[in-house]
Amino acid sequence: MKNSKFNTHDVRICCENKLNIEFREGKEYNGWFWLGDIKFVRITIPKGRKYISPKTYRSMARQLKLSDEQFDSLLECPLDKDKFERIIRAK
Repeated sequence: MKNSKFNTHDVRICCENKLNIEFREGKEYNGWFWLGDIKFVRITIPKGRKYISPKTYRSMARQLKLSDEQFDSLLECPLDKDKFERIIRAK
């Protein structure tokens, strides 16, 4: 788990650019990943450029239906949108 390497801003930017998630602003950023015409998974990200605690990092990974290692891969770039869709379709 590489939660110390990324902050909340990095996670939000990655989700917007790689997964095309559009976030709503409130107390936190909330966004949905659409699989076809269906809202499939929701992710909540704290606002700002905060350190991500291990518990929050794991929670964001679970919200996207990914393991910690797969979430690391998403943030570091080897995992793209097509691979992400294959993972969540398999579950």
